[in-house]
Amino acid sequence: MTRRRRALPLALVALAALGGVAQSSWPSRWLCPEDPRAPVDAAVVFAGDPEYERTDTAARMVLAGEARLLIVTGGYPGPGDSAESLRRRAILQGVPPEVIHSEEVSWSTRECVLELRPLLQRLGVKRVAVVTSPFHQRRAGMAARAAWGGDGVLVLDRPARSPWRHEGWWRDRWQRGRVIEEYVKLLGYGARGWLALRARELK
Repeated sequence: MTRRRRALPLALVALAALGGVAQSSWPSRWLCPEDPRAPVDAAVVFAGDPEYERTDTAARMVLAGEARLLIVTGGYPGPGDSAESLRRRAILQGVPPEVIHSEEVSWSTRECVLELRPLLQRLGVKRVAVVTSPFHQRRAGMAARAAWGGDGVLVLDRPARSPWRHEGWWRDRWQRGRVIEEYVKLLGYGARGWLALRARELK
């Protein structure tokens, strides 16, 4: 059997394995790390929240005493994309205005974590809960660790309560698009050195 003929069965097995992984919940679940609940100085809400799932999750944290401050982000105009719209939603949910801080210029995850760094320093924040959609959680948390880890900030992953479902994600066009998009962006961020693993394990 020639080398090419021997390689064909191996390639078919590899493709079958990849197909099996793709049509499982694992690719979606991996994007959604979640840390145990623990008190934090601030809950940071990433913009891109048209249904306000991220904002409502963070607001509940503040109201339950799990987070001292609420930080909303986003410079893109429109409901769910601007920090001001997230701030208004949080106030409607009962969060006191005086504990809400805003970052109002970023248009991307990378810009957001960079713009937040001086704000976190000014507020003396050392423990942060990153609150975003389940599919965005892995990249947001790793981008935050890369930007803030040098300042000794501990980043916890707290995905928003959402109707997102890991099982069968590949059957839904919108969910499938989000999962594929996140893996592409993770590769791009990683290639640029914009991601960092957890600095230390929780105790």
